[in-house]
Amino acid sequence: MQLFDMFGEPPQFTVHEMTLVLRSGVFLKYAAAVAVLLTAFDTHGYREAGMPLAANMLLWAVCVVAFISVYAAVVLAWFALAPGGRQLRMLRLVPNATAMAVVTVLVLAMASLFADLEFSRRVLLQHLPYNIALSYIFETLMFVFILPQADAALGLDLYRQQAASSAAPAERPPGQEPAEQQAGDAAAGFNGAAVVVLGGQPFRLDQLRYVKSEEHYLRISAGDSELTLRGRLADLLAQVPQEAGLQPHRSWWVARDAVAGLKRGGQSDLLLLADGSEVPVARGRRMHVRETVQAWLAGPG
Repeated sequence: MQLFDMFGEPPQFTVHEMTLVLRSGVFLKYAAAVAVLLTAFDTHGYREAGMPLAANMLLWAVCVVAFISVYAAVVLAWFALAPGGRQLRMLRLVPNATAMAVVTVLVLAMASLFADLEFSRRVLLQHLPYNIALSYIFETLMFVFILPQADAALGLDLYRQQAASSAAPAERPPGQEPAEQQAGDAAAGFNGAAVVVLGGQPFRLDQLRYVKSEEHYLRISAGDSELTLRGRLADLLAQVPQEAGLQPHRSWWVARDAVAGLKRGGQSDLLLLADGSEVPVARGRRMHVRETVQAWLAGPG
């Protein structure tokens, strides 16, 4: 799934990854901070209208939880019902406005019970535009600052689509092919084997064991050699089919044939390779890695 925002950096995630983000400590702290800020600044004047502080705190806590729940439900429903297979593209304003419309009704209904406030269609229509604008501000702060932190903490690499897109070569005049394309053309003589180009050099896909990202370089293990070339892991991910390997960590890609087993731990897992190497498994990818490795080791049938 992808959610597009005004900054042109759409996060791409699965349902499992979305669940991990919503349960992460970074996101939960942010949600609690939003509820505290709304209570502290009394943005809607509920305490001024006679609402007790405890009731006001409860109201905003319910508001935040309800907004997150409805937002997630809209995304999941869209993912399940909208055409397009397993790909989903949605403007963030869609789940935001829907969730805030539902939450506005809930909050005003609760506020009318604890304060001298009218609960009517006129009041709802007065509050809704302001609430949507306020929620969009909080949501934008979450996408700009909180989501990247949760992404880094969980090792999910939610912006992989953006990285893959930025790795694509820019348009050039005819006859001026990039070095990667020239290397790829030169690699056509690899007996028809699948080839990937990293750092301007071609590699047979069936000879790659693993690729590790180190700052602006890639440490590539292929065949009997290991070398370091300038590049990004997105350069590899954009070229290899999904079934050819596994990304247990945002900095690693491991070929399927190189995997020998998995060492499970209470806090972290390690992917065991045939050459004796151990590759860390990000906490947010443990379930996916376990299922994938189990299926690979089980073999056909």
